[in-house]
Formats: sequence, structure tokens, C-alpha cells
Amino acid sequence: MTDTSINGWPVSATPADINVRQFTIPDTKRHVQLCADVAPILLWVGTAFHRHISNLDKGILAVWGYNYRKARQADAWSDHASGTAIDLRSDRFPIGKRNMSLLQKLWVRRILKVCDGLVIWGGDYKTDASADEMHFAIAPGVTSKQILAWRVKHRIDSNGQQLPKK
Repeated sequence: MTDTSINGWPVSATPADINVRQFTIPDTKRHVQLCADVAPILLWVGTAFHRHISNLDKGILAVWGYNYRKARQADAWSDHASGTAIDLRSDRFPIGKRNMSLLQKLWVRRILKVCDGLVIWGGDYKTDASADEMHFAIAPGVTSKQILAWRVKHRIDSNGQQLPKK
């Protein structure tokens, strides 16, 4: 049986085995490794975060994706180990801190609403010690088919960019 991350996606120490590739977050210079099946929605989240919450081109080593490791807050594989999570501006929003302004949190809510329940946010973790405002991940149980349907609904290409209206 294959090991899976918290959200149920397969993990591997070899990124190619789980279709992890390198992508550039649209409108930024930031590169991130993500599972290609979920990359479009997480890249879209990254772009929206960059535009409305915090500039991703600032900060050092401030964007993270695939990382073959166990979760910090649970005895399980991290969603990063499956390439199904992205951390944005880890320098400004470190784990265990609640640093977002009310306006930034409102933008997160708008972004999550567009994601139709397919993406969860670490800022919703219950305790201050586990708060993770930088962290966005594919929700448990979400499938590639659901991500594809979301892409079609919102006209998002494989690189997370919105296609022009016809």
C-alpha cells in the first residue's frame, strides 16, 4: 500500500513518481514544486495571494511546495510530501503566529470561496500554536476530477492562469 498525506494523496521521496513538477506562480518570479494534478488551483491561489494579500517576490525563501517530510502537527505525512500544499510568504506568516490583518483575512476568505471547498487554509487551525497562515492545501478527499471540473468552471489553464472569456 502506498503511503498518503493527510489529505489522502500519495507521497514519495521521488517527486516524479507522484507527478510533481516545477511551476512558476503567475505574475511572480517564484518557482514552486507541486503535483501537476493540483497545481492549477494552488498556483491560482498563489497569484491571488500575491495580488491581494502580500507580494510573493519579496522575502527570502518565502514560497514552498513539495517537501518529502512528516507533518509538524500530526503523526502523518505532510500534504507537502504529496505536492498538494503551498506555503506563501513564510517569512511574514510563520507557523504558530497570527499575523494577518483583518483585510488580509477577508481576502483569504474570498480566495477560498472561489476554490469551492477544494482548498483549506492553515489559518483556520484551532490553536495559536498550530496556526499556519502561510499554508494552503488541497482539502481531504478532493480528487483530480474535482480539480479539473473547477478549472473548467473558472477557465483556469494548467499553469494556474485564467483564460480570457470567449
